[in-house]
Amino acid sequence: MKTKNPNNMPALFLYLLQVNAGLVLFYLAYKLVLRQTTFHAWNRLFLVAGILLSAALPLVDVSPLLAQNEKVYQTFSAITFEWASPAMAPTSTASAFDFWLIPVGIFWLGVVVMAIRLMVQGISLYSIHRRSRPTSYQGVAFREMEADLPPFSFGRTIYFNPTNHPEQAWRGILQHEFTHVQQAHTLDILLAELTTAFLWFNPVVWLWRTALKQNLEFLTDQQTLQAGIDRKQYQFSLLQTTTTFPLTLASAFSYPSLKQRIMMMNQHPSAKVQRMRFLATLPLLVIFLLGFQGIAKSHSQWKGLLQETTRDGQKDYEAFLKRNPNVKGLRWSDGTIFVELKSNQTEIYPNTPTGVAQLEKKYGTLPTPPSPPPPPAEPPAAPAAALAPPPPPPPMNVPLTKEFIKRNPTVKGISAASDGLHVILKSGEVETFDNTAAGRAAFEKKFGTLPPPPPPVMKSKKDLPPPPPPVRKN
Repeated sequence: MKTKNPNNMPALFLYLLQVNAGLVLFYLAYKLVLRQTTFHAWNRLFLVAGILLSAALPLVDVSPLLAQNEKVYQTFSAITFEWASPAMAPTSTASAFDFWLIPVGIFWLGVVVMAIRLMVQGISLYSIHRRSRPTSYQGVAFREMEADLPPFSFGRTIYFNPTNHPEQAWRGILQHEFTHVQQAHTLDILLAELTTAFLWFNPVVWLWRTALKQNLEFLTDQQTLQAGIDRKQYQFSLLQTTTTFPLTLASAFSYPSLKQRIMMMNQHPSAKVQRMRFLATLPLLVIFLLGFQGIAKSHSQWKGLLQETTRDGQKDYEAFLKRNPNVKGLRWSDGTIFVELKSNQTEIYPNTPTGVAQLEKKYGTLPTPPSPPPPPAEPPAAPAAALAPPPPPPPMNVPLTKEFIKRNPTVKGISAASDGLHVILKSGEVETFDNTAAGRAAFEKKFGTLPPPPPPVMKSKKDLPPPPPPVRKN
């Protein structure tokens, strides 16, 4: 069954959806295929890679590759989710309020609560550190604490209360914590805690966190025994240390599920051929997740082209600006999307599946682009006679008076036309003055007063019309 994205889902939730889907897939692969093996070092890499790849792969755009290969597209589209284009999805006309602000607020509230929890644990750890003192046993340095807590390590430091354990168990306990320190297991734990802080709403993430920490204990137990510690004495020390450790930021000797740890220590090592599970599982998961991200982005564009343009685009546009207070406006022009920022900068994205996906990754779902304006109606064809401009009147030669020729001996003649006065010089050059007040003033400044026009030609009696007939009086 395919699911469709609700209208205007923020880019944050689309990203979290993809990350959580990846973590679920990796966790199921670990639980069903890899958990039973004794390759704890490989399992550690697989679990850490699952977190990093699930967070990074949604940022990889493979839609152009999938779009070019129809068979690959059809294969992945049969097994992946599908949602409508955020840019072209139908909008609700009931209210302009963006209801996605409610789950977004709840999400960030949970993140803040989880961050406060980690800060409290950090303060408690610092308090334990200040009340402890440095010492060592058989070359292993640690800080001796007075608190009634089980042994644990954080970063490069081991915390141990010798009075809570018999001396014959000290070597095994310190070797166990020294392995945590030597292999930097604190980094894995911090990564798991941060992932849980941001994905607190997903139950699988909490299971993932438990699996990652449990595998670190499997790995540490395995390497502690390989260092020459007596198996029975070591397991007896684990059973004696039953105090619950309250700080999840550290690696504690008494981590829960002691029964599973002892069973794993006594399990026969897995055959080397079982490593083929890793070689087959990890590439398949990566390919599937890349396809998942690519199909999601491809569907986002291809399905969007089939959606009807919403009549309520203004509310959709206002909701987009409300989610992005630093954006002043959007423009679509000639296959390009312009994002105008309030900082007077403009970001340019191509109006293609790849460009829209990049824009939505940064700003969330786009509002419906405006419909192109209808082409202007062509005016009715005018008659040919109306289209042709009237011919300009022919130029008229101005007769030059003796006074004008005396003042301007270089002038050969003057022609008056509709576009102005043309002064023809004896050198063959022509000077033109506009038929305006300014042009006439420039003419008179250079050549003096324009000669008067010639008198009208009197027509002969032959050319005159016949007189009207006389009126007879009764």
